[in-house]
Amino acid sequence: MDLHHLREFAAIAESRSFSKAARQLNVAQPPLSRHIHQLEEELGVQLFVRTATGVELTREGTLLLEQAHIVLADTAVFLDLARRAKAGLANTLRVAMAPGLCEVVNRIRILLTERTPELTLEGIDMVSSGQYDALRHRLVDLGVLRQVPDDPEIESEPLFAERFVVMVNENGPFARRKSLRLKDLAGMRLLLQDRDWATLAHARIRALYTAAGITPNLVTLQATPGNQASMLAVAAGEAICLGLEGAFSRSHAPVSGVAVIPLDEPDTEVQIQIAWRKGETSPMVCEFLRGARELYPRKRDEVKRRRST
Repeated sequence: MDLHHLREFAAIAESRSFSKAARQLNVAQPPLSRHIHQLEEELGVQLFVRTATGVELTREGTLLLEQAHIVLADTAVFLDLARRAKAGLANTLRVAMAPGLCEVVNRIRILLTERTPELTLEGIDMVSSGQYDALRHRLVDLGVLRQVPDDPEIESEPLFAERFVVMVNENGPFARRKSLRLKDLAGMRLLLQDRDWATLAHARIRALYTAAGITPNLVTLQATPGNQASMLAVAAGEAICLGLEGAFSRSHAPVSGVAVIPLDEPDTEVQIQIAWRKGETSPMVCEFLRGARELYPRKRDEVKRRRST
């Protein structure tokens, strides 16, 4: 079976059109149609039926599409490993890092450099909500992220906790406060993370406001809380943000004109976690995990004790 035919099958299925798939794949439509006919002949099933607007998958085609995606993904992983081996990168761990967690990974890197000099790390910027999917598809080897919902294919454990902080204009009335309650901020415009970008943070901030009996005054700007654009809005006094800070991390970019004040509310902790594929046997991944556990043992033990009480 030709893998090119599988790629063409997947492209047609996703676009629901032979002509669109041909443009996407940069091939002529007649040979594309011929390849799909050859694939159907080889499989002994019809994959598509033509409609007034394009094509639709048959029942058999729908069943085979999922497996085709698995085969293509596995092939991509195989080819990537071959490329990395040829380039001398087979001992490189790809570590996904949520915003503000570079120092967490860098401390582990420094420890491992002394112990395993042949091991190198490639850091990849990636929001927490995308890391489990990247691990499943073997795009990364490990993830360092803010707590997200459990996944049966992924193992994770906490490293340490961050706490919510409030970012306000440094010339405003709250800039010199030692801490802030949400009732102090009632009515102030709040920049809130998009649910798809940071599901947990979005839900936790909503829950904090609800528990305080306050309806947030949400403002929509083309900015993600914590990034440079949102910090500029806070410095200009246009809105406030809730972010996260820990001993070795923070979710926001430091900007002059912005004061960062601890939030004095119950349940303001979010766990920084390390994640890997379930059943992982890679010696390099295991060595990275050992290093992480050595650097952050006390915080992990504290979390375990709290969960057991």
